[in-house]
Amino acid sequence: MKGELILVRHGKAENREVSKADFDRLLTDKGKAELAEFMQTLLPILEKKPYLIWTSPLLRAKQTAVVFQQALQLDQVVEKDFLASGDLDALKQALNQLNEHFAVICVGHEPILGSWVKTLTGQAIPFKKAGVASLLFEEEVRLDWRLAPK
Repeated sequence: MKGELILVRHGKAENREVSKADFDRLLTDKGKAELAEFMQTLLPILEKKPYLIWTSPLLRAKQTAVVFQQALQLDQVVEKDFLASGDLDALKQALNQLNEHFAVICVGHEPILGSWVKTLTGQAIPFKKAGVASLLFEEEVRLDWRLAPK
């Protein structure tokens, strides 16, 4: 299995409230604006590859994934439950089903993303809101780069 996996934490979302399910929390206006501004930094880094975009089914992640979809002019975003549940084995299975030299962007949540990076690479990195990390799958998995909004 060879390719690039880009992990993205969703942008800034509404605060948790007793009256609203965590699933339904949306990006804030500030979160949307920061994400749109951050995309200007990311676009030159994200080479023109035929990326697939997978997202957690939680609304704030789906909204973040759509920002990437529109900026990269991609056809679709696919929901993957393992991005909400943290099932690393399911992620690996999904990647194994792709052609060699895959390029996948996964939008999810903390602490899941940080845990996956630690398990796959041995490196512990924090994922700030809208933070991004690129993992290269070659003979081993290695952290290639990471960025976060200001």
